[in-house]
Amino acid sequence: MTRDLPDKGKDSSGQRMATASSDTRLPAYAVPVDADGVARARMLAAGLKSRLQSDEKPAPFVEAAYLLNEAQDQDRPLLERLRILGLLASVLDHYFVEKAPSLSESDQGEIAASLDPLMQQSYVELSESLLPQLSAERQIEVRRPHELTLGQREYLRGFFRQQLYPMLTPLAVDPGHPFPFISSHSINLLVHLNSPDVGIGPLSYARIKVPRLMSRFVSIPSTSEKRLYIWSEDAVTSFLEELFPGMQIESVYLFRVLRASSGKRNGDELEAQSRGLRHQQLSSPVARLEVETAMPESVVEWLSSNLQVPFQLCFRSAGPLALFQLVDLANLAHHLD
Repeated sequence: MTRDLPDKGKDSSGQRMATASSDTRLPAYAVPVDADGVARARMLAAGLKSRLQSDEKPAPFVEAAYLLNEAQDQDRPLLERLRILGLLASVLDHYFVEKAPSLSESDQGEIAASLDPLMQQSYVELSESLLPQLSAERQIEVRRPHELTLGQREYLRGFFRQQLYPMLTPLAVDPGHPFPFISSHSINLLVHLNSPDVGIGPLSYARIKVPRLMSRFVSIPSTSEKRLYIWSEDAVTSFLEELFPGMQIESVYLFRVLRASSGKRNGDELEAQSRGLRHQQLSSPVARLEVETAMPESVVEWLSSNLQVPFQLCFRSAGPLALFQLVDLANLAHHLD
């Protein structure tokens, strides 16, 4: 859930957050403070530290494997498992942004290849275990648009027109328009368009950025006991025809970009921007490209070429992009108790 950033050390409601440990490689472990939660967070960090010291494999692989195993632990509370899976995604983002760019191309490729199966397992864990349990235990479901009723889709259409439409800016990609800059950590739609009118050439592609200021989980009214949400990118994708009147939408694919750190940021990205470092982030090379599984190989090659990212740093995701925001879903469920 991306929005105006809260104060450091607090979640979006202002509640103090616990961290795994200040002396580990883990980023903030976003869990509302309680004695048991703090103790488990410290144990999680201590376990990772011990694993890193004893395992000779590359650190990002050790971290990812350890966190995936902990997220799969049925003895842990459900929301904690969701947070750990989100933490896994955050750790990998950190690796690609901060660490990988300094490695040789061969080392990057070798580590990336070892990480990919772990990420694919995390999608399986999310779809086959965590989300079904969230529905059964917490009465919270994250649905896809085709699973909504007609009335719920009409509500979503109204939400799109009133809240999303003003924030969306399609950028054409054709011989008359250069490939647009893609900001780091953004979730984007690549829309393939054609004109049904004779004599008007194809537009080829348009890029749409999913707004960062909207919630990643859009609430949908429900007459049942379930609380329903959909992913923010689905809310955008569902009504794209309203953005392209008179055009024919051939296909829509999701992708996400991570750019290498400039090496001069220390703290919030917003703080860095306020110091005039924004231009360095803009010029940083792409360190990772994530695309959804359905994207054809030819489109991945075209996209990676335009982004100037080595093909070995292109990853297919079998589930939602930016899983670090599962922490927000866990906190949302917690506050609904």
